[in-house]
Amino acid sequence: MDRVLEIGGFAAGFCGRLFAQSGYDVVRVETGTDDPAWVRSEAMSSFLHPGKRRVRTDDPGLIAKLAANADVVVAQAKDADGIDALGFDNWETPVKSAITPFGRTGPKRNWQATPSVLLAMGGYTNLMGDPDRAPLSLPGHYVEFQSGTLAFTAANACRMAKERNVVDIGMLEVVMSLSQFTTVMWHCNRVIRSRHGSDFHSVVPSNLFRCKDGWIYMNIVPTFWDPFTVFLERPELAIDERFVTNEMRMRNRDALHDLIADILVPLPRAVIEQRIDECRIPVGVVQTFDEVLADPHLAVRDMWQTLETPDGARLGSPRPPWRIHGEHRPVLAIAEPVAGDPQHHVESRDNG
Repeated sequence: MDRVLEIGGFAAGFCGRLFAQSGYDVVRVETGTDDPAWVRSEAMSSFLHPGKRRVRTDDPGLIAKLAANADVVVAQAKDADGIDALGFDNWETPVKSAITPFGRTGPKRNWQATPSVLLAMGGYTNLMGDPDRAPLSLPGHYVEFQSGTLAFTAANACRMAKERNVVDIGMLEVVMSLSQFTTVMWHCNRVIRSRHGSDFHSVVPSNLFRCKDGWIYMNIVPTFWDPFTVFLERPELAIDERFVTNEMRMRNRDALHDLIADILVPLPRAVIEQRIDECRIPVGVVQTFDEVLADPHLAVRDMWQTLETPDGARLGSPRPPWRIHGEHRPVLAIAEPVAGDPQHHVESRDNG
């Protein structure tokens, strides 16, 4: 497997996570200037860094030596000058990926931005929340993790093609590349999307509904309309003139939503789950996190892995979202970062 050098924040960290959990040799350089996280730093470390060797240094000479012995470098910085300051362009690493808020070129190359700013600039914030209330931002580290995933994919593509390449990832462009509905609706229909809360709006019914002991969400595209009427035990709705097409359901959404709510409110989750299974429709009961962890399907799929901390504790963590037949899945250890030392952490290609 290739050797990977990871430098920077959560985007680089997630990219390195995907490499480490795929069996690559990953060295992470830490400078001690972590970005604010949505959870404790220990929790982020447990999620992002199992299976990596971690070096704490800001010595450009050591970083250059590590880069010289890597097949892939993924480096994240607050702006383009931050990437330049690392000496990125001088490294002879075969594949190098740079991640910055706005990329390494263009008038905004040295603008700095948090993920919430990027979501606002990319139009996401305008779409989130209820129509009559202020817009919302997306919680967590969506922008960073999506950027890290694209860096992982691009680096692997270069290695598979046996090409030396420099990959320049602008996080705003990552956000824009994922706004497919917004882009298609505008370019094809000149429709500007707006906030609709939990209602998907253009596919009806797609909304959140209360039941007797919880909530359910549904996304009934036209293919599932007929079996959905069976799920509701109202098969006559399949020929109701108000609802026969998605366009008609959009026109009569309030009447349809009220009808669905009246049917679901008295039903317990267990009954709804049984009907979902029988009708095979895209409806899901909103689960607690404990219920997600106990999901029998994910257990069979071996989704959860065990991690070992430096003090010997064992933690559960999600695996990457793919499986490769016959792969070996060892218990990954979470290493503490150590002070940079070229004698201990820089290895030549010749000695393996």
